[in-house]
Amino acid sequence: MVLFGLAVKTPSRRFSRTLSIFLAFVAISLLTRAVLLPVSIIDLDEAAHITGSWELMQGKILYTDFVDNKPPLVYVYYALAQILFGRGMLAVRLLTNLITIPLTAYAASAYFDHDRRGIIAGVVFLIYSAAFLGHDMLAVNAEILMLLPATAALVMLKREDRAKKFLRVLLSGFLIGIAALLKYQAILWLPALAAAILVTPGAGARKIRVILVLILGFLIPLAGTYLIFAATGAANNLLHWTIFQNISYTENPIPLTEIAQRFAFKFLPFLIVTGFLWWEAYRSRDLLARYEKVMLGALLLFSLPAAFLGFRFYPHYFVQLYIPLALASATHLNTLLARPLTAQAKWFAGYTLFVLIGFTVANGILYYWMKSVYQETNPVFGEVADRLHAVSTNTDDTLFVWGFAPQFYYSTRLRPASRFVMPQTSLTGYIAGNTYSARGHAETSLIDNADWDLLMADLEKNRATYILDTAPSGIHRWNYFPIRKFPRLFEYINAHYRLMDNIRGVSIYQRAN
Repeated sequence: MVLFGLAVKTPSRRFSRTLSIFLAFVAISLLTRAVLLPVSIIDLDEAAHITGSWELMQGKILYTDFVDNKPPLVYVYYALAQILFGRGMLAVRLLTNLITIPLTAYAASAYFDHDRRGIIAGVVFLIYSAAFLGHDMLAVNAEILMLLPATAALVMLKREDRAKKFLRVLLSGFLIGIAALLKYQAILWLPALAAAILVTPGAGARKIRVILVLILGFLIPLAGTYLIFAATGAANNLLHWTIFQNISYTENPIPLTEIAQRFAFKFLPFLIVTGFLWWEAYRSRDLLARYEKVMLGALLLFSLPAAFLGFRFYPHYFVQLYIPLALASATHLNTLLARPLTAQAKWFAGYTLFVLIGFTVANGILYYWMKSVYQETNPVFGEVADRLHAVSTNTDDTLFVWGFAPQFYYSTRLRPASRFVMPQTSLTGYIAGNTYSARGHAETSLIDNADWDLLMADLEKNRATYILDTAPSGIHRWNYFPIRKFPRLFEYINAHYRLMDNIRGVSIYQRAN
């Protein structure tokens, strides 16, 4: 091509096509998720994540100066988003909706070499992962973030010949390791990849060596992370909060009646919404080569335990199933959606649009009009922030929130006065996702006096400017955990703080001196 007398090399047709596919995925991602893009906090986990990222950006050490049970790359991701697009959750949503999620769809498409099946897989992922409760599916949670490296790991081994190349296998394991540093459930895909390797032609001994290479690749980023924390003296804290605390969290002593209720009201609706995909995945099995059939079938099988961990059935636990469903169903959907469209194809297309539009409208109503369903929409977070900003002029002011409400750290922009941004099980005996526990039946045996020592030392060292007591407000049922039940904190507040205000049941205490 000649332009203004200069020879200009045009992009190849293949590059233009793949770029077009990616840009189309960006458009679909933005369209399906735009409804909650302006919302400050969709799910309280976001508030905890972004608070952790702010501490990280201030040079604080994760799991020492800030504690939670999420893997470290979640906070790194949130920090990266704000470096790129500015401070706040909008930056995180922009990075996620414009780059991370479209790239995940692009990786799903790459699994089928960007042919028609691949495009279908990408579109199915984008639509169905937005067609459920926005509180979980449209929030920037760890599950949606882990899918990008995890799906890229599948692409590394998408064909039998690739599963015989040690470098690709090593890289695939490495990517699963990166995904696990976003959410540990990514490890569930390792057995699926191993199962696919086992059905490749060749000697059994070589297959074992290949699987060992896969495991080695997986361990590299985990070992590197451990060494980084060891260099700062925080390795034991890393293991305590992200491994041992998660094991305790998963054990979740929950009554059978509550398990049945959660299954019926959370997981069963998900199965109904995605029912077409499960059926199409089943119908695709005879159209796939043995290697693909084993890999995709194993992915579905091994992703299911993620939904059942602790029997909480939080919808964001189901996110891990979207990529396996999209990939496993794409082959028969390719046949089903061939022109001219059959009645069944029209039913599928109509149903898909119905659930997408239905949940988009419902999510908009739940966040903009019906502000009594999700605690994240409670105006108290903004009102308390306005009250504190009216009296606080010191950038060194700090805040401690007694309650399961990290949104206050986000709305006020005040630095946490303690590493315990959310009072953990070790402080209160409260177990998240357990209604029996949330109603005040705390597991007091889980309370750790050493963590109480850390909390009180934090408050004294940082001389918390403000303490918010959310118990009287009942936010997230914290009315069952009044301060008077915890004498050390109760006496400390009485000795050093005065009641400044009470907004919608949230008591605001200001340090007396």
